[in-house]
Amino acid sequence: MRLKVDLLPGRDYTDVVILVDVLRATTAAPIVLERTGLFVTPSLRAARRFAGDRGLLLAGERDGLPPEGFNFSASPDDLRKATFDRDVVLTTENGPRAIAHVQEARHVLLGSFFNARAVIEAALELATTDIAIVCAGMRGEEAIEDIVCAGFLARKLEKTGRVETRDRVKLAQTLLRSFADPQEALAQSASGQLLMKLGLHEDLAVASLISHSTVVPRLLSGEDVEGHPVYRFEAVSIPAAEPASERSV
Repeated sequence: MRLKVDLLPGRDYTDVVILVDVLRATTAAPIVLERTGLFVTPSLRAARRFAGDRGLLLAGERDGLPPEGFNFSASPDDLRKATFDRDVVLTTENGPRAIAHVQEARHVLLGSFFNARAVIEAALELATTDIAIVCAGMRGEEAIEDIVCAGFLARKLEKTGRVETRDRVKLAQTLLRSFADPQEALAQSASGQLLMKLGLHEDLAVASLISHSTVVPRLLSGEDVEGHPVYRFEAVSIPAAEPASERSV
């Protein structure tokens, strides 16, 4: 089985994609999906319309902060403490936009440090020929935190002995080795710097936790809302192993 890492979304994904947007969409998604249904969109307008028509909750961010009228931010730390009595529509700036590039794959999974073991096991179970780890990036540019996470996931996949790797896998793993632990990588990233300026240090701590969720969001369907896509995700649950204590990369 072939394994590749794309530092930004590309094209021609046919089998299994693990989409990575560590800060913060693919960390927040399993936290929400553990407790309620999840829809994801890149558009504020579509999020408001879709949630308003169906009486759903809104969670999201622009420039790190929740938009006006939203029930929740996209903060993984806040979402872990939240109570949901309805399904949630999540909108952030990078991860949801990247879904359009990968949606033709047979399976699109959302992965991060937070659900690392589960997303690796799900990818191995679902894949027949290829696994692509795709970094969402930040506003069209490579994002350190996504590449480091991709390198981490790729290393774990390599250790199973079930995949053959390509050059960009090695590049991501080289960057991975540059940091002592995930939180250091997140703190040095542009997204991490923005969140720290906003006082959201705990988001970096939560996003750097390894394998704390057994839920893997999988793309189920999509629909057009006022010219923008709204994607529905389902939970693929992987049986829990021993509690993860690993902090280093």
